[in-house]
Amino acid sequence: MVDVVGTCASVLDEAASLAREGVPAGTCVAAREQTAGRARLGRVWESPAEGLAVAVVLRPKAPMGLLSGLSSVAGLGAVDALRALGAPVSLAWPDDVVDACGRKLGGAVCSAGYGEGGVFVVAGVYVNVLPPDGDLATAGSPAPREAAGLASLLDTVPGLETLAAAIGDAVVSRVRAWEDGIAAGQGTAGPLGPVLSEWFDEMPLMGREVRVLLPDGRVAAEGMLAGIDGWGRVTVRTDDGRELEFSSEQGSVRPR
Repeated sequence: MVDVVGTCASVLDEAASLAREGVPAGTCVAAREQTAGRARLGRVWESPAEGLAVAVVLRPKAPMGLLSGLSSVAGLGAVDALRALGAPVSLAWPDDVVDACGRKLGGAVCSAGYGEGGVFVVAGVYVNVLPPDGDLATAGSPAPREAAGLASLLDTVPGLETLAAAIGDAVVSRVRAWEDGIAAGQGTAGPLGPVLSEWFDEMPLMGREVRVLLPDGRVAAEGMLAGIDGWGRVTVRTDDGRELEFSSEQGSVRPR
């Protein structure tokens, strides 16, 4: 069981402090609310009043150059945990947990560091229990997804301690499987090599018409989402037949 505190500045930062002190892999920090959480592209994320933020200390057995794929792997772990509860969710590129209608339920973010025990990664996952008011879950995105809450997807939402433990365990399990894939040579395709085929088959919007939005909201490209590579770059095939690649640092993908 994981203790869930009421409020903290950032579960990611709290877990990183513990990791630098040498706590073992699998250690979790969880809170109902964050006042200065962190999200993709360095955006600050404030928790809705009814939510859950979980951070898990990881000590992955993999080359440093491949650790960049762990936010998506952690996102898949969150999907595993929520699906086990009966929630119809999937992982949208690069690390948003969405429901069957594409509404954002949560997301994942990772941060690496070094301390006693060597290199560590902290995987942060947040989940809306109830849909937030306004745009608190958008983390400053120029293309916010409509928000969803776990309570609208399940007949009964488990207690937050139980939910936090389930998410933490699922993230650890996903990362261990990812480590096994890397050890088996699947990392030659990039950090997402071990999960690429599975994620491609289930990724929302794959094969559909999309637009790519830059961080400032401008449209960078429009066309069909045609693929994703082992480094997490998506390919968009434009109407004139060009194939353009975009990394998660360059933009966001939304329905056209």
